[in-house]
Amino acid sequence: MNVLKAYKFRIYPTLEQQQFFIETFGCVRFTYNVLLKNREHQELREYPEEALTPAKLKQDYPFLKKTDSLALANAQRNLERAFRNYYAGRCSHPKLKTKKAMWQSYTTNNQQGTIRIENSQLKLPKIKSLVPLHQHREIKGTIKSATISAKNLEEFYVSLLCEEQVRHLPKTKQKLTIHYSPGQLLTTDQQLDLTAFDQEQLKQKIAKEERRLEVRGISARRRLVKLKDAKNYQKQKKRVLALHRHKRARQEAYMDELSLLLVKEFDTIHILATPPQSTGNFSYSDWQKFLQKLTYKAHWYGKTLHHEATAKQG
Repeated sequence: MNVLKAYKFRIYPTLEQQQFFIETFGCVRFTYNVLLKNREHQELREYPEEALTPAKLKQDYPFLKKTDSLALANAQRNLERAFRNYYAGRCSHPKLKTKKAMWQSYTTNNQQGTIRIENSQLKLPKIKSLVPLHQHREIKGTIKSATISAKNLEEFYVSLLCEEQVRHLPKTKQKLTIHYSPGQLLTTDQQLDLTAFDQEQLKQKIAKEERRLEVRGISARRRLVKLKDAKNYQKQKKRVLALHRHKRARQEAYMDELSLLLVKEFDTIHILATPPQSTGNFSYSDWQKFLQKLTYKAHWYGKTLHHEATAKQG
């Protein structure tokens, strides 16, 4: 069967490429917000005018012509999807996007090889030079689209959505029952050869660096220096954030490896409903995310999941 898989990689754009990404983020955000405001005004009018599109916006705002037209078209599609979800009761009313958000992004589509990887470098539409890429895993499918994202406009990533053919795994005739455990994510009714997940040393290191951050914050305030201008404080803050990202990445990798292991070893997995707990390596929201991974992998590889009624969250 054909499935859509996403591959996320870190990219290291040049200053010129970073500037292009930042400008594209702004154009996409501007397009989304203008279309949102126009739609809200149209809904209040007795005789709505013709709907506004990115192509019409370019006539009034020529700077939009410099960016990727597919990114602007996807901004319009994202807005339309947001309204569909709103009318279906799946989310709140769409809101304006802000440049102050931690994450900025845009999505573009692959048209006859406009998005591809060449010698561990990424080719994107509207960018003449290749973008350095840290490709830590092989892409087996066909690239359909690419989403460029940036955290605080400092760290840049690309998520490649690929169409890939996946075959069902061999049947093992084995069954397993699992339920949520905050320490190791799950417990089972069988003895499995699982690698113990231990982040105690990393937690201690994070706690130590957070204490240093607090001390540097106190020192800056005593010197009447704003925290945003305190260089030592900001350096320590970046160090703490990097450790938290590393901690989260380890959790994500563990969940990916564990979910794949279970669907390889067992044909049927029973999932017992358990009440949420707040202490441990994995929160209840981590458990829900793990179940999402387990669900789509079971579907891909021809395995069966049985869920009990969801436990009520306190």
